[in-house]
Amino acid sequence: MKYALFSGCKSAFYLPQYRTSSKVVLSSLEVELEELEFNCCGYPLRSKSQDAFLLLAAKNLAIAEDQGLPILTLCQCCFGSLKHADHYLKNNPKKREMIVSLLKEEGLDFKGTTKIEHILTVFANQIGYSNIEKQITKKFKGLKIAPHYGCHALRPSNITQFDNPHAPTIFEQVIQLTGAEAVDWSKRLECCGNPLWEKNNELSLGILEQKIDSAKHASADMICSACNYCQLQFDEIQQNALEKTSAEQFPSIFISQLLGLSMGLSEKDLNIEANHIDLSGIRNFL
Repeated sequence: MKYALFSGCKSAFYLPQYRTSSKVVLSSLEVELEELEFNCCGYPLRSKSQDAFLLLAAKNLAIAEDQGLPILTLCQCCFGSLKHADHYLKNNPKKREMIVSLLKEEGLDFKGTTKIEHILTVFANQIGYSNIEKQITKKFKGLKIAPHYGCHALRPSNITQFDNPHAPTIFEQVIQLTGAEAVDWSKRLECCGNPLWEKNNELSLGILEQKIDSAKHASADMICSACNYCQLQFDEIQQNALEKTSAEQFPSIFISQLLGLSMGLSEKDLNIEANHIDLSGIRNFL
């Protein structure tokens, strides 16, 4: 099983632990990854220039298509952007003609054959729960996790084809393989607030506070994310917002780190220390 790894722009600098932990976990599950010269998924430009967004996204799809590889994304924003662009270009002949023409100048072509997966769909649908379970060597005991789905993977469901947008289950099922309990919390399908950061910080932090309060109310010990932007909100932005106050910081862990620990991989290999909010308490549940 081989994929072109699409880490996303944020992971290289802000979230190296997501890329590192995902690579070591996927390798342990016999998934081969190839790193191609991808550019931005186009998400930051989607609301500013549709043509620029489509060109950036289509170039990535064309690069993977040229190598005959499906794409595996770590970030749900990247996943949603690539899926949106692929769907739009397949259903808008005039726009597709323009994008194809521009790609030809770079020696690329867009035929629309590239399959786009998120790491969670690879876990659930390609590797399979039973195969993952065979690699579990340590089960968490008493650990309660609040799975945060993120917006871009779930909606619109006819384009992303990720899971049931109203009652998704794949995140919970992966978490439960580790022995942890995936709690049902009222805000699990709502936005983390990151898209508003640096536009309306007060509102962004208000949404974040509501998310954390909801997780705590469900007796969760921490949040688990599978998106670059969401983890930035829950980890670094939360820490920066609370560092000058006496408020308790609420930890968030990537699904790749959580799964890796239960597979017996080392904290060093999973780059646990790169998380801003201390995760050492998780050792008490192993």
